[in-house]
Amino acid sequence: MSWPEFLRPLVFATILGTLQAESKPAPAPSPGDSAGFDLPVPEGMPVNGIKVPQYDENGKRLMLLEAAVAKKVNAQIVDMQSLKLEALDGDGRKIFVELPQAVFNLETRILTGDDTAKIYREDFEITGDSIEFNTKTRFGTLRGNVKMVISTEESFK
Repeated sequence: MSWPEFLRPLVFATILGTLQAESKPAPAPSPGDSAGFDLPVPEGMPVNGIKVPQYDENGKRLMLLEAAVAKKVNAQIVDMQSLKLEALDGDGRKIFVELPQAVFNLETRILTGDDTAKIYREDFEITGDSIEFNTKTRFGTLRGNVKMVISTEESFK
């Protein structure tokens, strides 16, 4: 399906908006706090095969971050290779983000990637050249050569 150029941002925002639908806003982190999201990576040393879950105040898993290699550049910045992010949308369905290379800012909790980004769920797939994803607000922006494929129910039968 081809979308007119002016509708593409709206369609993308609608789909990403499902990540924050029916969810409570995350509490504002205090200075130096990562609001329950900690990456146990020592500064300057690469860690292979890291998996870091994030839970809400009731113990329900909100997100799982998995990277083949993670290296903390400084107290705020973590560089990751082969990143996979799994989150639940407002309807409880899993949504995935895959990045060959990513940088995560622990203070702002913004994840950026400047290599082919892929976001998908059972009924759609979006790819683009770069991504910026706020893990607190669950709002993201894809840029450059953005392509979206929407699957219908008939294609799953």
